[in-house]
Amino acid sequence: MLDMMNQAKNAIEAYNVALKATSANIANMSVNGYKKIDVSFQSIFEKVLNRGTAAAASHGGTNPIQQGQGMSVSSVLINFSTGEYSSGQGLDAAIQGQGLFVLSPDGGTTNLYTRAGDFSVDSSGNLLSNNMQVYGLNNSNSLVAIQGLPSGNKADYKWLSDGTLQYTADGGTTYVNTGYKIALSYFPNPNGLAQAQGTTFAETPASGSPADPAAPGGAAGILRPGQVEQSNVVYLSETINAIELQRAMSGNLTMIRMASDLISNFISKLS
Repeated sequence: MLDMMNQAKNAIEAYNVALKATSANIANMSVNGYKKIDVSFQSIFEKVLNRGTAAAASHGGTNPIQQGQGMSVSSVLINFSTGEYSSGQGLDAAIQGQGLFVLSPDGGTTNLYTRAGDFSVDSSGNLLSNNMQVYGLNNSNSLVAIQGLPSGNKADYKWLSDGTLQYTADGGTTYVNTGYKIALSYFPNPNGLAQAQGTTFAETPASGSPADPAAPGGAAGILRPGQVEQSNVVYLSETINAIELQRAMSGNLTMIRMASDLISNFISKLS
């Protein structure tokens, strides 16, 4: 009975982890650049009481006698499949490929990475994503903060396919270069990145080191000017997954109640 309760307890804990991830996915389904979390399971604590016997000339063999296994969480991974692209404003940009935009929350001491290209410009002329400084390349191809932009109006800007940011001051008929190109980087194992503030990701030992930031068009992918990448959450599949997880949790709770009732009945007969 205790084995039954322990197996059911482990399963409920595992399904609860998956249900939390599903809930987070649904909550962020309308957040641009959000990458959903996938949870997978594994069997644990294999119990084989008898491994069986081979058949002989005078009699048949026997199959193994086994009590089944428990289960637990096997992995919790960020799913980096591409979300759908939607139309944005002139300052917005999306990436087609494995690339990530480079951000920093602390003036370049720490780098974070995102797929969210719904950019904005603050009152100091800094290009922002997730309320963090966006980094790009200057005319010397050095990685620098994109700052000193002349306008906070997103419609006053446009990106070229090579990553160049242009600005117009005359209503959108004549554009001039701002002196910046957007920088893209990528990782050997993006699924190994850790979630950070907003829709940003941080490097981990599992992700490997980022590639040197470069302009669009290389291994990181190409830029899609004036577009935004939506989250890769599919509401219907997440909802179905949540229902299945709830059913699994309910089934395991039933097993715990059954085992508890059996133990209670046994104790009552002893008293």
